Amino acid sequence: MQIIDASEDPAALSFAHQAAAIVHRDAGRSEESVRHGFAALRLARGVSPLRQADVMATLGVVLAYAGRTSDGLRQLDAAKGLTQAPDLPRLLLRRAHVLALVGREREARDDLAQAIIGSRALGDRLWEARALNNRVVVSIALGLVDDADEDARLAEQLFDSLGQEFEATEVLHNRAAIAMLRGDLPRALELFDRAADRYAALDRSNPGLDLDRVEALLTAGLYDEAETVAREGLSRLDLAPVKRAELMLAQARAALATGKATLAGERASEAARLFTDQLRDAWVDRARLLELRAGFVSGHPETAPWQLTGGEAAPSEPEPPRDVELLADARALITSMRHTALTELPIALVLHGRVAQHLGRDEEASASLSEAAALRRAGPPLTRAAGWLAAALLADRAGDRRSLYAACRHGLDAVDEHRAILGDLELRALASGHGIEFAQLALASAVRSGRARDLWWWAERWRASALNAAYTRPDDPVLRIEVAALRDVTRRIDSLAEDDPTGSTLHTERTRLEASIRRAHRRLRAEGTEGFGRPAGLDIGRVVDELGDGVLVTLINDRGSLHLVLVCQRRVRHLEIGSVAAAAQEADFARFALRRAASGRLVNLASTAARLESALLGGHATTLRRLIGDPDRPVIVVPPAGLLTAPWGLLPLFAESPLSVSPSVTQWLKARRSGRDRRSEHVSLITGPGLSTRESEVTNLSPIHHGALVLPAERATVSAALEILDGAALAHIAAHGTFRAEAPLFSSLQLADGPLTVHDLEELRRPPRSIILSACDSGGAAPIGPHEALGLVSALLGMGTSDVLASVVPVNDHATLGVMAQVHAVAGRGGTLSEGWLAARKGAMGDDLHAATAASFTSWGA
Repeated sequence: MQIIDASEDPAALSFAHQAAAIVHRDAGRSEESVRHGFAALRLARGVSPLRQADVMATLGVVLAYAGRTSDGLRQLDAAKGLTQAPDLPRLLLRRAHVLALVGREREARDDLAQAIIGSRALGDRLWEARALNNRVVVSIALGLVDDADEDARLAEQLFDSLGQEFEATEVLHNRAAIAMLRGDLPRALELFDRAADRYAALDRSNPGLDLDRVEALLTAGLYDEAETVAREGLSRLDLAPVKRAELMLAQARAALATGKATLAGERASEAARLFTDQLRDAWVDRARLLELRAGFVSGHPETAPWQLTGGEAAPSEPEPPRDVELLADARALITSMRHTALTELPIALVLHGRVAQHLGRDEEASASLSEAAALRRAGPPLTRAAGWLAAALLADRAGDRRSLYAACRHGLDAVDEHRAILGDLELRALASGHGIEFAQLALASAVRSGRARDLWWWAERWRASALNAAYTRPDDPVLRIEVAALRDVTRRIDSLAEDDPTGSTLHTERTRLEASIRRAHRRLRAEGTEGFGRPAGLDIGRVVDELGDGVLVTLINDRGSLHLVLVCQRRVRHLEIGSVAAAAQEADFARFALRRAASGRLVNLASTAARLESALLGGHATTLRRLIGDPDRPVIVVPPAGLLTAPWGLLPLFAESPLSVSPSVTQWLKARRSGRDRRSEHVSLITGPGLSTRESEVTNLSPIHHGALVLPAERATVSAALEILDGAALAHIAAHGTFRAEAPLFSSLQLADGPLTVHDLEELRRPPRSIILSACDSGGAAPIGPHEALGLVSALLGMGTSDVLASVVPVNDHATLGVMAQVHAVAGRGGTLSEGWLAARKGAMGDDLHAATAASFTSWGA
């Protein structure tokens, strides 16, 4: 600016205004950028044709970033006629950048190939690297993964050798996008985090990083976080119009994924208008597709399009004219997308097919779904899954159950392939959302067929599958330090007075540490993924053999209706129960009643138990009692995720039965195998601080287990607890628990030096074979969709613990003493936790407080 204010030299002024245009462009100040660009051009005309050509090239990019892409391309084309051969590579790079912005990637790639050759011939290593990095972006857009990877490697080497830290960071950012294209989500998340840290260290921002992180977060199922990133990006005042449009579309995608269809439609429509003004046809198509999907979900929330799990409340019978309009718009969009060659075409075809189906246009629906289905064998896993969904919908329309099942199996295999490399338990659970619609289609068909074995098989194919992979334990010293720091910060927060001014700082630090720990886990790659990508499904014969004289009760959620599959005496039967919502409501009421009982309130447990049994078993208790026969048979209950923490021990039907609850049959089999394979001997007894019964619980249990390793409250630090938990045959932790539904893997048990979380338990080389968590709320689980739930218990089972006894509501500390004495009396004789829990329930009969306390626990696992 000093030159602009003081100089009268046209050449110097043209350079100064050109530089100012670039600076303002990169800062998102479009009006100032354009003003300086035209000022530079006016001055350059009086200097030389070469100076004019260079400024016109810069102005072309400036105009494109301001949304005036047509004007920008005209400037660049005009500049080419004035540019001499040595300067042509730089001009071609700039024009390629603008061509890529408007979706003309193949033309951009041709320009970049010439720019790379020309720069290399001139020995211009900096502009060669820039051209290579730009070709990385274009190759990513065209799906040319290997080409993009090779160019990124070369560009990074050149930028590093030249000391160009910012541009080397841009290459790192593009490498993350390449990992996304390969379907390597953990690697992508790691590289995005590294790029974000390097941009911050350089005090530079990059809106493109926000866009790509939103894409990664959406793929990971982290929809709320994706929407937050997009919203924060849009709040920047210096955002260039081209990036504002892209971020607006990203926010629309995130909003649609979280069920905010109206907001998604509004944002997508606004983005489409901006893209139209910018002459970016491919991006217009992307925005229009999202707008149409949002419109369809608003009118048909029960049949959300691909990768959606729900929608906003809307009339179940939308006005036919709206669907007719949607059909015409979808038809026009598909025609345009064929021209722009977008990879989202299968999703548009599925949408068009569904709209046509709702309008009774069967031939048109079949044609679109068939075209989408033809694309099911190519591309990354989630793109292939979209094609398999089309094939499943076609088979469903035709009533071809065999083909429907085959398409659903292949679709779930594709989603499993996407999920197979994820080492983080939370990400695996979230990724299950991509397969929900396949599971729903197959379950609905199995219900219609009346075949109990088919229904059972499909219920298990996608249930709690996040827990079925080998558990990945991080080996990261920095992560250990952060987990310890989080424990210290949480302990300090818990000890603060309400008006302590340091509270705000500590809460901010806790949030930062939790976010950092989550990011570290998201970068984990699964161990032993060979074979996990394509699970064989439920081996019914093996389960029946393993069950022996036992009884298996599987409850299944079919689009809000509850079904029961009973496996007993080698026979499989199906019973219709009723409403899932009614069952969940009664489970909530029962937990509330148990909380009241724990605080000494008068509660009618018999009435509560009868109502809960009716809701969960649909009035079939008498039939089930007759079918089961011997009431002493061991029973395994496998409920849907939303009913996992119902107080199953209250049900009169199971009053005489050793009862276990499991997230899935596969998990039950895994837990039984784990229990048989483990050769553990020692018993660990641990007391946490703040119990009203102090050390009484463990003191009473010690005589039952001679030689047990005991940690009193004052010595029960996390490190000491982990030391004696490792390899234990039986562990008992008497400590207050905190369940966090919004962050279930940060649920914790309170020990002397702070909370023991799942992230601490990951340090165990051999988790306890059996574990009892005897205090408040330790058995909580947060449902993630209809098929997954996470919490302390599910994490322990995933790590390899065979069985866990924990409470689903806060319990009375004094009454718990008697319950635990009964459980350990059985366990001390070599019995299982489910047998000990049965003894406790029987021993509490006639005493409402003790009966409520016993029923507040659940035995999970084998």
